[in-house]
Amino acid sequence: MKTVIVDKNNITIGIKSSGIVVETQHIPFRLIDMLVLCGEMELGTKTLLALSKEHIPVLIISKNNKNFSLTLPLVAKNSDLKIQQYTSATTNRLGFAKYFLEEKIKNHSSHLKQIGVSLDTNIWLQKINSAENIPELLGVEGSFSKIYFKHYFATLPKVLHKGKRSKNPPLDPVNAILSYLYTYFYNVITARLYIYGFDASISYLHEPFRSHNALSSDLLEIYRSEINKKVAQWFLDKTLTSEDFTKKNGIFLRYESRKRLWKEIKEFGNSLMSKIDDEIALLRSTIS
Repeated sequence: MKTVIVDKNNITIGIKSSGIVVETQHIPFRLIDMLVLCGEMELGTKTLLALSKEHIPVLIISKNNKNFSLTLPLVAKNSDLKIQQYTSATTNRLGFAKYFLEEKIKNHSSHLKQIGVSLDTNIWLQKINSAENIPELLGVEGSFSKIYFKHYFATLPKVLHKGKRSKNPPLDPVNAILSYLYTYFYNVITARLYIYGFDASISYLHEPFRSHNALSSDLLEIYRSEINKKVAQWFLDKTLTSEDFTKKNGIFLRYESRKRLWKEIKEFGNSLMSKIDDEIALLRSTIS
């Protein structure tokens, strides 16, 4: 996926010759699958309409990294897929939910094995198989996650974390970057589902609620372990340190540090998105 990231302040993004103009740089639409805008900048309605016409989603991230907004192009298509998606969610929701949780546990167990922790994956898979409803599955997921993160945080210097997951707001640097990347890829997955023709709010493992794109959360579960590994790597190799975060009603990545980290995020995202696209295609073929 060709992602263009603009992280600047006090600029205007315009349109010229079938592309966007960022200061003196011209970027053709054909080189943009998704546009990520960070900081404080101006876009006119002409620019937004042109991006929508080219079917380019726009992810907007506030300067303080606390707020995300996803603007999707107006594309009416694949009503048949949405009907099939709804049917599968009503007739075999539990089966699909078990699949997503099985994949999560397999991937997370593999990550633990890489850091020297062995879990009996079969025990967890048996618990999933015997679950009779979604609340039971979520109970299994919650129990597994507590064990997983206990070992995960143990691999990182204690000065960087409090030993457990925290969010809304994150309370330490590790949780801050975990939450940031989870939210970033949740929105990227939402955009990809939309472009493929899915309704991202119709889900299996997670409960649809208000504006929650629960299917995006279902898919994200499969790849959280890869995000966790990348975050650990950044801290262990000093790509990120505690100095890259600021404390104000929680712990958040500094604006300057985010700008420096975009190259790493983009490279990681490129490797992850091919897998996510494959998973979306698999889901589409399964419910069709």
